[in-house]
Amino acid sequence: MYKEVAFDPSCLGKFEYYSLLKQQFGFEKGRYVAADRRAWAKEAMAVVKRAGLTDIREKSIKSYLNKVARPRGIDEFLLAPDRPKTGLPRWSDWLDNQLTLRPFDLTISDSAHEGFLNIDLINDGHHDWDVPASISVLREAKEIVGAVVSLLRLSTEITLVDQYFYLAGNNTFRELLVSLLGTSVRSVRVVSAVIPHNPEQVYQREYHALNSQGIGLEWIVAPERYFHDRYLITDVGAIRCGHGFVEDLVKGIHADQLNINLIGIAETQRTLQSLKTLFDEGKVTRIALS
Repeated sequence: MYKEVAFDPSCLGKFEYYSLLKQQFGFEKGRYVAADRRAWAKEAMAVVKRAGLTDIREKSIKSYLNKVARPRGIDEFLLAPDRPKTGLPRWSDWLDNQLTLRPFDLTISDSAHEGFLNIDLINDGHHDWDVPASISVLREAKEIVGAVVSLLRLSTEITLVDQYFYLAGNNTFRELLVSLLGTSVRSVRVVSAVIPHNPEQVYQREYHALNSQGIGLEWIVAPERYFHDRYLITDVGAIRCGHGFVEDLVKGIHADQLNINLIGIAETQRTLQSLKTLFDEGKVTRIALS
């Protein structure tokens, strides 16, 4: 539900691309521009200066590019932590270098290169551009985790909130750990009302071998019914999951499918603040699994 996008800085010579960048990227949109910020902004600035834009438009884009060059928390730009920081001055060379790691979900450029999307294709609703605000998946571990893998590979920290999530024999938890192999995730917190029995033994028996990267895993027991909705929150994005993350048998009914929705920063911050309040008031039990 999140897309890693390569965005040709030469596009900033056209105001339509600037508007696209400002309006359709970031935490709440499910898209991030992958870039070396300084090099990208410098190349875009050179294009803008010779583009013949009106004074107002040129000033607006230049002001934006000056901010892009200075990291300022979560915005439209995010280079996945596993991508090489090459500092190559030309975007085309940078792109070729990044593709040796893995392809991007899409590449935006005004050039005629096959496979690139330009503003016309985007405005026409090209399927590669679409990031649905809500999707439905079967209540199977591979399907549930598969729906959020694109977010996991951009992230370093994960908080999973689900009051019915359990530890022993949890295929979703197992699939989650498998999916984190090769990512830059360094910590996972599970917030649940379920008190695990012999959690250290369960972890050693069922999950230790899957955690070859040494990810820090913590099980947090919260009061029952304190959290109603179920969330997967990372440092760069968040989703809400209707019936929770635990898989269930497919019965041929409507409830076989989970609804997974993108959520905004406000709901994310409210949820994390509620968790912090529990910590501050001493109303949780924290169990270090690894």
